[in-house]
Amino acid sequence: MAKSNSENDRKRNSPRIQLVAARVLRDVIDQGRSLDRTLEVENARVDLSLRPVLMELAYGGCRRYCFLDGLLSKLLSKPIRKKDRMVHFLLVVGLYQLAYMRMPDHAAVDETVKALGASKQSWARGLVNGVLRAYLRQRDDQSLGKLELQLPASSVASFPPFLFDAIYECWPEYADSILKASNHKPPMALRVNQQKTTRSEYLALLAAQDIAANPTAESAVGIILDNPISVDRVPMFAEGWVSVQDESAQLCTGEMYLAPGQRVLDACAAPGGKTCAVLEAEPSVKLTAVDLPERIETIKQNLARIGLQAEVSDSGLEEYADWWDGKYYDRILMDVPCSGTGVIRRHPDIRHRRQQGDFERFSAQQLDLLEDAWPMLAANGMLLYATCSIMPAENDEVIRQFIACHCDASVQHIDTIAGINAEYGVQRLPGVHSGDGFYYSRLNKL
Repeated sequence: MAKSNSENDRKRNSPRIQLVAARVLRDVIDQGRSLDRTLEVENARVDLSLRPVLMELAYGGCRRYCFLDGLLSKLLSKPIRKKDRMVHFLLVVGLYQLAYMRMPDHAAVDETVKALGASKQSWARGLVNGVLRAYLRQRDDQSLGKLELQLPASSVASFPPFLFDAIYECWPEYADSILKASNHKPPMALRVNQQKTTRSEYLALLAAQDIAANPTAESAVGIILDNPISVDRVPMFAEGWVSVQDESAQLCTGEMYLAPGQRVLDACAAPGGKTCAVLEAEPSVKLTAVDLPERIETIKQNLARIGLQAEVSDSGLEEYADWWDGKYYDRILMDVPCSGTGVIRRHPDIRHRRQQGDFERFSAQQLDLLEDAWPMLAANGMLLYATCSIMPAENDEVIRQFIACHCDASVQHIDTIAGINAEYGVQRLPGVHSGDGFYYSRLNKL
């Protein structure tokens, strides 16, 4: 069927994808916006066929920005003026295409120059063309390495200096592995709903549809796809047979020692992955999922897709007087808000949005949330504290401060989750352990 005139006009008149990607990078890097939310807005403005390219340029540009920005500083004779920052980000997009994408060099240069079109920055066509061709010359005569040697170590690792230094300070033995893993695309992991199928049966279903996959190393219900695919291509996803969830996050249920009839509170539940994992592991628990009003819709959507039941409250943990019935919980799961430093490979904008003082700010919030939840835990009950952070300030230090003020709290050794044994919990690191960076600590109430 021929495309409508309006559809053809929209495609012809839409800005080139390189310029859209440069705008996304500007919004994330300079204005601190969320990459996912910015892309959601921009995707609605571009042709459907171009969205995968936009995602690659935006995610890849975010991931490699610090390195490409450093490289650009050596290729330019003088910095680009602040009012012309779009030209700067367009050059970053052009360099990313040349360095990391399977695209003919001439096409990458030509498309990047043409992206300026008739815009206010059209004067920069010669500059963009010259800089990108200078990169190609130095790459081809193998002098590019000399430029890279002039860059700070943080730029070569493509991390902001403060975050680069923090990772090395906290994990000197593992920092190289963490940084390397954080600069690679993450694998796509699935959690098999054992109430509907088994992992072996689902692996057979994937094989029958020529989707290559393998069981996860540590999660008994996890699968890693050889190549990520959209969820609409995941067999029986809409029917709730599987969910997308990283392997490290899947490990939470094994440490909760769930049993039929227990009252369970998922205290920071959105988007609901662990809520559903708990109910899949033990369907007869009475589960309450709590989060802020703007975050609970995803919990309800996940529950509905899988066909699970839970009480969902949108009052937030701090407002427990509005929803708690006074009956104590046997288990509390707390995957608290954090810096997200363990999932930078999935959310590369995190490295640009974090600032000095964020770890201390998050740790104060985490301690407050623990204080709010603890009175709702039954005697002899258990609370599992979790973060997707690799920073001890948000992990072991929070637990240390908490138990120092609570004589009725004891830390129990975690023996089913592989990782680095910290004083009060277990730490998993990207590039060192399978899955994302994650921290778990288990507290029992005396």
